[in-house]
Amino acid sequence: MRANKNSVMNLMTVFLIICFLSGCSAIPIKPDNSQVFDQPIDAVQNAAHDALSVTGFRVKKAEPFYIEGYRPRTWGFLCSPGGETAGIWLEQLGPSKTNVSVSTAISSFGALCQKDWTQMIYSEMNKTLSK
Repeated sequence: MRANKNSVMNLMTVFLIICFLSGCSAIPIKPDNSQVFDQPIDAVQNAAHDALSVTGFRVKKAEPFYIEGYRPRTWGFLCSPGGETAGIWLEQLGPSKTNVSVSTAISSFGALCQKDWTQMIYSEMNKTLSK
């Protein structure tokens, strides 16, 4: 009987670990839609960094043509393991034209407490670049 009880506890522990790890973060996928800014790529990249910070993301990856940020969720039982990951792709179209694609990835576990930050990130970038 004791061995059976330990097996059930071990199985429950493995299940909880798998649920936790699967919900930690998701990988953003480059969307088909984008927005063109009449600004050089350096200015747009700085605006992308600022937009992530303003919306509560921490920059995890910063490459010349891709920026990624993670926004953790820590409140509530169902919300604790998941968080949002935002990806921003930059493509230089000319000396002062930059194409930008933004995507928010939502993890499968904890998705009830997550939201799509794409429009808010674009909005923050527009604010910064219109100054």
